[in-house]
Amino acid sequence: MLNPTTMVFLIDVDNTLLDNDRFVADLSDRLDRAFGQTQRERYWQIYEDLRSTLGYADYL
Repeated sequence: MLNPTTMVFLIDVDNTLLDNDRFVADLSDRLDRAFGQTQRERYWQIYEDLRSTLGYADYL
């Protein structure tokens, strides 16, 4: 029987493929409208903590 393996692809999307600055601004606006300033700031703090720990960024 074959043993399945797990494969993960990490794709680097920089400003040549996606306007990251615009994405961050749009996401921040959306978070602010949906949850308020405090929760938006909390989201970005968690994001930065994970980015520092993991060594990469993931907006999800």
